[in-house]
Amino acid sequence: MDPTTAFILTSIASGILGNFSTDAVKAFFSAAFTIKPELEDRLRSAQSSVDFEAIFREAVGVIDANAGSGKIHIDGGLLQAIRGIRFDHQHGTINIAGTTISSAVLVTGGGNGSSGTTVIGGNTIMKSGGTSINVGDGCSIVMTGSSSIKQT
Repeated sequence: MDPTTAFILTSIASGILGNFSTDAVKAFFSAAFTIKPELEDRLRSAQSSVDFEAIFREAVGVIDANAGSGKIHIDGGLLQAIRGIRFDHQHGTINIAGTTISSAVLVTGGGNGSSGTTVIGGNTIMKSGGTSINVGDGCSIVMTGSSSIKQT
């Protein structure tokens, strides 16, 4: 994140989002910028609180889970987001089972250069704005490396 963007986000953290730490606001927007890179350019050119509010509204409703070199395990949960959910195993492992995941856009697997693994286990439903994947009991989807599924 460049210094100009960091300064803008620090200002937002101390104003509009005063109940959150600067680091939390930066992490939130970094995740949103990963999914929608054009938001960072719009933030840099924003001129008024109305502009900032519009960008914030577009950024909310995103869950971005990155395993890094660790593990994420979700079992028996319900995850919903307005705009998008992304699970990137990177160099770690993501296991999802017995869970319903729903969003306008849903991306699971690994990004470019990933070496990790995502396992979507049984009794899991993954729904996007126009698709649905139902993984039955005893079934699974396994993605390794840079393989992924994008549902829109």
